Amino acid sequence: MYRPTTRNEWLFCGTLVAQAIIIIALELFIISEWQMWVHPNIIQVMVSYVVPINLAIFVFTCVYELILAIDAVHHKNNLLLFAVCVSNACILAFSAMQSNSIKDIARRLPAARDAESQPLVDLDFDFWKRVDPAQIACPIIFGICTLIIWPCAYQLHKEYAWAIYRSIHGDMRIKTRFLTYEIYLVLIKLDFYFITCFVIQYDLIDVHFKEPEFGLTLALLPASLLMMILAVWFVRREWKIAMVLVVLCHAAIISYLISRIMVLYGNGLQANTADKDMMLLFAFVALVLMTCTLICAVVCVFNFDRGLKEVLDEKSYKRYTHFEALSGRTDRSYSPDQRLSLE
Repeated sequence: MYRPTTRNEWLFCGTLVAQAIIIIALELFIISEWQMWVHPNIIQVMVSYVVPINLAIFVFTCVYELILAIDAVHHKNNLLLFAVCVSNACILAFSAMQSNSIKDIARRLPAARDAESQPLVDLDFDFWKRVDPAQIACPIIFGICTLIIWPCAYQLHKEYAWAIYRSIHGDMRIKTRFLTYEIYLVLIKLDFYFITCFVIQYDLIDVHFKEPEFGLTLALLPASLLMMILAVWFVRREWKIAMVLVVLCHAAIISYLISRIMVLYGNGLQANTADKDMMLLFAFVALVLMTCTLICAVVCVFNFDRGLKEVLDEKSYKRYTHFEALSGRTDRSYSPDQRLSLE
């Protein structure tokens, strides 16, 4: 696995490692308290799945952000660096929303009863009082880490800008094609995150094990992961026929997301579901990102065989980035005009 080499890289990735460890520990504490509070008959109500699924999404977010951060510093991808920063700011807002959601559930469940008039939770167990400090700590941790990684990302941007400038030899046409390529990589990696979050919520809460939709929807997760890996492979090697198939897959996912949004906005049983607002949020963001991804993929295909493949050659790319790491060159080595054009 790639290891950071500079101080800024260590600070950027190290902050996200610390964030992941602390948040996962807090979420595990919350879910353990949840299990102690609820009775087995809690599965009779749909809301019982909301809290565990939202906590799982937090854990997945922290781990996936860390993977993206390591990938960003490994491939010197400036756009992915800032995408991680923006994602961390968004998850800060989501953590504040989760606190209100859990508080509302903790208020309503003690009054709920099952078909035999039995309580769904331990009435002598003050769940919210026990998890409230952890709920307050989550957005604070996200906020502190967000404040740390933004300056680090800016410093890394300045370091990587020089390496990218050398790799494209100052050719503005190649720079534009390289930027399109980087945007596509960032978008497709963000697509996977939002599609995964939507599928987990929609499949487990709304579809709720109803076959065949449950199995088919769940199959989207490995299919999306495989598509992401193959798309990165194909676009780097400029395989046109393979990329056409990837574009068709993007279009298929867009169609699926539109159909699910229509279902959630419809009048059927699946439109009446818990956590509907969060499902729609993930679905809409995934739809917008996937549409941009499709457009970017088409542009990348038109840029094939126009000099970008040589720039992306793995050996030469590692050679110049290694040289920059050893020499310590940054954007301060530019002329004022070069610095302005890169930033």
